[in-house]
Amino acid sequence: MIQRVFSFRTGFSSLAVLIFALFLLSPLKYLADDANDSMPMPIGIGLVEPIQFPNVNSDIMGFRFNLLYGRNANVMGLDLGVLGCAVDGNILGIQTSVFMNTVGSANGALQLSGIANNSIEDFLGLQLSGIINMSDEDVYGGQLSSINLTSEIYGLQIGVYNQAENVYGMQIGVINYAKAMEGFQIGLLNIITEGPCPFLILFNASF
Repeated sequence: MIQRVFSFRTGFSSLAVLIFALFLLSPLKYLADDANDSMPMPIGIGLVEPIQFPNVNSDIMGFRFNLLYGRNANVMGLDLGVLGCAVDGNILGIQTSVFMNTVGSANGALQLSGIANNSIEDFLGLQLSGIINMSDEDVYGGQLSSINLTSEIYGLQIGVYNQAENVYGMQIGVINYAKAMEGFQIGLLNIITEGPCPFLILFNASF
């Protein structure tokens, strides 16, 4: 009985803290609406979009902390989130969260996530996650995760499953797949569909 009462009080207290934080951060949305979108802000903070400061159209140059999930136009510096971080435009710096990071593009970034990293356009830097890294366009640098997916990579993929249309560098994993390649594959199953040897065990290469 005592344990049940304690659990109830703990859960109620957590909910009260969340509601109180929501109450405190709500005015930030209206302050952000009046912010000058063309002037980068040194600090960004938010609970969940749109309860954040500055607003989603603003740039951050310095530090952004997302209590749950935040989104801004461009970020330069440290982007830290509990659940996730989102940047519509470009990020230059470090982006890290427990679950998922997503960016429009990156001109020199380190993405760290417990679950997933995603880049809509070209990504320059390193993606490191627990489950999956994705990039719709090209990656210049590296991808390290259980699953790595990209259109083209100029650098290195390390994971259980690596996939790219074109690889200029190296793939290391259990299963490696490339449509075309200039480099090496090391793994249990290595596939280069347009290479001299479309399928090899342990090692494959194409130049």
